[in-house]
Amino acid sequence: MGAQGTVFQRWLGHPAEHVAVTETPTEAIGRNAVKTLSAARILFGAIFLFDGALKWLLFAQGNMQGTIQSFGIGYLSNNWVLVGTLVGLGETFGGLALIAGIFQRPAALWSSAIMFSIWAFGGYGGLYTNGVFSLNNQTDPGGDLMLALVFLVLVFAPYAYGLASRLRLRERFTGSTVKAKVLRFLTT
Repeated sequence: MGAQGTVFQRWLGHPAEHVAVTETPTEAIGRNAVKTLSAARILFGAIFLFDGALKWLLFAQGNMQGTIQSFGIGYLSNNWVLVGTLVGLGETFGGLALIAGIFQRPAALWSSAIMFSIWAFGGYGGLYTNGVFSLNNQTDPGGDLMLALVFLVLVFAPYAYGLASRLRLRERFTGSTVKAKVLRFLTT
């Protein structure tokens, strides 16, 4: 069919029913982009869930205090239990929400904020120590920043292939009121 589109078979209700549907190249690209972004959401959600599990392991091993105090910031060091708990909860629930595909946008926003904060409080990925910028002994000074930017992109990713789309949560909050718009944003 060339530039006009391709024909593919789509199943409807009964297995014996076939319908030939014409799909333009733009529609095919869009469908593939949604699948790719959904896969990225699940992958980075799993990474963040793993990071959250590591925070709970640090608590179990008694190493969380030393980890937070290594940032060298008095407020964080004095409140290491609160900081560690908030980061652990944020990473755990952020990862679960991204994997499940529900509350994707808020989860991606708070996941991005957590990673950006870790990057900033960690001296910009370890580049800034004791008032001096240095590249000594640094293998990946931007890993936390990169992960923060990936989560920021996932805020704008489509919500397909997750619980929010399966449960049709976006359609449940129709209307142009501020409340409906906020609920649509939060649930998808």
